[in-house]
Amino acid sequence: MKKSPMVHRLCLLALPALVAGDAHAATRGREPWAFRMILENKTRMLVLALRSDLWASYNPANGTLHKVWNGGVQFQGKVWDFSQKNSVTLGTTYHQLEDAFVFRNLDETVIPAGWTSSGVTTGGQWSFGSSSAVLTSPALDLTKYGNVMLNYFTPGSGGVLRVQVSNNNGATWDAQYWDSLSSPPEDGNQKQLAVNGSQVRLRFIPTTGASTGLQNVSLFGDYQAWSARQDGSPVNARVDWRGYQLVNQTDGIVIKYDIVLPGDVRVAVHEAPEALAGAAMTRKFTVSGLPAGAVLSLELDGTGYNAARTLSGAGALRTAGGDTFLDFTSNGECTLNTTWTP
Repeated sequence: MKKSPMVHRLCLLALPALVAGDAHAATRGREPWAFRMILENKTRMLVLALRSDLWASYNPANGTLHKVWNGGVQFQGKVWDFSQKNSVTLGTTYHQLEDAFVFRNLDETVIPAGWTSSGVTTGGQWSFGSSSAVLTSPALDLTKYGNVMLNYFTPGSGGVLRVQVSNNNGATWDAQYWDSLSSPPEDGNQKQLAVNGSQVRLRFIPTTGASTGLQNVSLFGDYQAWSARQDGSPVNARVDWRGYQLVNQTDGIVIKYDIVLPGDVRVAVHEAPEALAGAAMTRKFTVSGLPAGAVLSLELDGTGYNAARTLSGAGALRTAGGDTFLDFTSNGECTLNTTWTP
């Protein structure tokens, strides 16, 4: 059946819209461009390919911008746990949440600063040559961390390493202990710490006289970057992740979480991140449900490139103790623009 001229006209009008949609989708770094995954030993991270050369990851456990970088992701390992070397970011890191790692020791040619050792040799790995060898961490303050995980590798086929945990600065070592896995080196070892005080120490000791190796030791957790005050006094603030929503599939994303205050008072925070030209991004925050006299604060500092920030709307930037905070004193919207330079 012959179509009317009006039908032909409607079809032609629809074509540019489809092409425009495809062109917009092509500006994202991959398809899908927003997804959850294990990334660098952190589970259930939200990864955004904002552009092919601008990627970001968010940590749902603490409602923070975890990392911003430019080179995509090397996908590897298992998707359901991190018992193997898992996916890592590629390229240049512009921003990594400053306190995401308690420590990250990747250079086995030296004993890490602040650590003590006896009978441990350096090189391609830390080698424990006898049953009396020991490697001990300094005191660690974990009071602002949740879900603290110790990750390390034990290469070679020597003896088994034991990890002992102290919660009183090394006076005793019975707060927690476990033995490393007797498995291929690529499987690694991960364990959640059962303590989170201000005087936590770790030490590694062999369980036999056989030579044992240790590599890539890191301790990380969900740093509490959100804080709150009510009428000038600090109060507990807990992040409750509420998911995310895509806008027309590729136009944008809204990340949702509640900041839960005492009495189960919930402050809704919606964040819409987007790429700006170059090494830069914008984050639009919408806050609702903030009680009178309450102040919400988000710690912004990261490692990587230098960050230059501008803010507009219902928020304020503040520095205290060498840290930078975004303060919310009322409900409404604010937009934070950040540009990273070497």
